[in-house]
Amino acid sequence: MRVNVAREVPPAHQSAENTVYTFHVPESSNRIVVVGGRSRRPWALASKERILKAATAEIAAVGFERAKITSIAKRADMAPGSVYTWFENKEDLFRAALEDALKQQILSNQVALADVDTKQDWIFQLAALVPRNHDDKGPTDTQMLLIESYYAAWRDKKARKKLLPDITTHLEMHVNIIKNAQDNGLISKELDAEALGLIFLAIPTGLSVLNLAGAPRVKDAAWVPLFTRFSRAIKP
Repeated sequence: MRVNVAREVPPAHQSAENTVYTFHVPESSNRIVVVGGRSRRPWALASKERILKAATAEIAAVGFERAKITSIAKRADMAPGSVYTWFENKEDLFRAALEDALKQQILSNQVALADVDTKQDWIFQLAALVPRNHDDKGPTDTQMLLIESYYAAWRDKKARKKLLPDITTHLEMHVNIIKNAQDNGLISKELDAEALGLIFLAIPTGLSVLNLAGAPRVKDAAWVPLFTRFSRAIKP
């Protein structure tokens, strides 16, 4: 069976959410299309992204363990049964949503680093990797989903297998900044780059957990003298 899919791109003034997918299916095909080795209805192809976005919002709102398929379907304005068109069960959907959130965070970090002058202090480069910015009024979905990703990887072996490559990539971005600073004579090469990278990933991660638990957030200005002294202490 052959299915032709046409993508109609919306005008520039409209969002990507208005993109329309038109499916041309032969009448004799019983309207089934095989994607990734699984049979699905053609109209379901355009719904996967909507489901993932709804799952991301729901997990950020109530957490990995309390999120429900019915609530996610409601957010996506779909019937609960439609979710299973793409995902085998709740766990499969949640792992996919967490993996998607991690990939989006890595992409965001890459964009942020591209805007930072690599000749600047390495502290500025590390700051570009933090998921929450000074102008955020509260915990962001990204911040919450990152925490949920670590939690899921800890508690769920299948989730760990799926999420660990992206968690490792996130850590490597920190380590590479440290190594670059060492090559530029800004950090002593006597210090282990892997250990420093892990520390600088753990600081915002740990602070996010505390903030989400209700602990007060430290003002951005308070970090400047702290990290300035720290950067001096680890110079060659």
